Amino acid sequence: MIREHFNVLIIGSGPAGLFAAIRLESLGVKKIAIVDRRRYPAGGLLNDGKLNFDHRIGIDLDELQITADTAQRLIGQIKAIFIAFPQCRQVTSVEVEEKTARIGNIAAENDVQFIAPEQWHWGTDNGRQAVRYLRSLVPETRFILGTDVIDIAGKSGSGFDVLCKSEGKTAVCEADVVLAAPGRSGAYRFRDMAGKLGVGHNFGPIDVGVRLEINRKFFDAVNEVVYDPKFIFRTARHGDRVRTFCTNPGGRVREENYGHFKLVNGDALSSRKTENTNFALLNTVSLTEPLSDTTEFGRMIARQFSLLGGGKPLVQRVGDFREGRRSSRSSFDSTIRHYEVCRATYRAVPGDITLGMPARIIDNLWESLKKMDKIVPGILHPSTLLYAPEIKFFDTHFVTDRNLETNVEGIFVAGDGTGKSRGIVGAALSGILAARGIARRYFGRGGEI
Repeated sequence: MIREHFNVLIIGSGPAGLFAAIRLESLGVKKIAIVDRRRYPAGGLLNDGKLNFDHRIGIDLDELQITADTAQRLIGQIKAIFIAFPQCRQVTSVEVEEKTARIGNIAAENDVQFIAPEQWHWGTDNGRQAVRYLRSLVPETRFILGTDVIDIAGKSGSGFDVLCKSEGKTAVCEADVVLAAPGRSGAYRFRDMAGKLGVGHNFGPIDVGVRLEINRKFFDAVNEVVYDPKFIFRTARHGDRVRTFCTNPGGRVREENYGHFKLVNGDALSSRKTENTNFALLNTVSLTEPLSDTTEFGRMIARQFSLLGGGKPLVQRVGDFREGRRSSRSSFDSTIRHYEVCRATYRAVPGDITLGMPARIIDNLWESLKKMDKIVPGILHPSTLLYAPEIKFFDTHFVTDRNLETNVEGIFVAGDGTGKSRGIVGAALSGILAARGIARRYFGRGGEI
């Protein structure tokens, strides 16, 4: 069996892993490797490339044990790297305060929080180029791609043996330090491996909801000011948090294949636009007892939709939803009901989303949509499409110190899949923090940020 030694082995080649490697190399740490079961990372780098340069988006200051000033300083460093990518362009400026204030005032009248961060975007069609650009910034880092991490075992004394498999062949990567940045798609697998090592974790919240698709004319007045507006609701009936996420002007809805079920998501191309705009509306769900495993709860919802849709997500017109009627293929594009105003960009199965979604979540989503329609009239046009389910599995939360080191010495974590961020910029920031901790703790090279 092949054995190879590395000072630092990073699991996951998304923004957390890549920015950790960038910082480690800049600090002079040698023999770094990144292993990923995919040739290109899943998640935001490929999906859409939407960047929010604002510490209020995707970053928990208390969790990361940093101040807002430190977060913004790091975001400035991250921004400098991203905007050097030629296809990355600014889509929302913080200089349009007067226009954003008007939207914010209407939102406030309806007890809704509105955030308009500085945003940049490169589009789904430029995703692989963006990944290659980031990889070019770590010329000394070894990439081990298309390779599964099967197991992690502690060695006597210190360090770890990381068992990897690729095309039927196995190898062992010996590592002094392991940084796990598996992203949402790899979170569940890493959690199992971490549990065997005794790494402490608990269950964080997940986001469960729908993706709306509307004729873009209803949302253009907002998108012309803010490319990806953030509306945050606190529902009156249940007191739960609901938020908009990942708005794609002129974008398309698509599916995410998780093997045993499929979810919906959205993206936008930089070179070709549709007549629609899509965005997610997500209800944050936390569980205590007797069921605390939010992953299993989310999977249960996803499996229900898979059964109802014959293996595919469901879609329902708002006009049908209002009347308590399932959408059907025969009337899906009915001109009598004005359904032709919004033509679907993704062929989900017409049905009734209330059959697959818990009633409390449906209540919260509908209450939030009615408020949003007051802020952006037309959101609830009969033709508007509700795709379900959209679920964000940020659920596994690892307890760490300020260096993002777990209770097992030499195991660090970063990114969305370990409960340290939500989104590209937040994941990159957590990767930098972990890299600083690794370099300072094990190689005497960290220093302060």
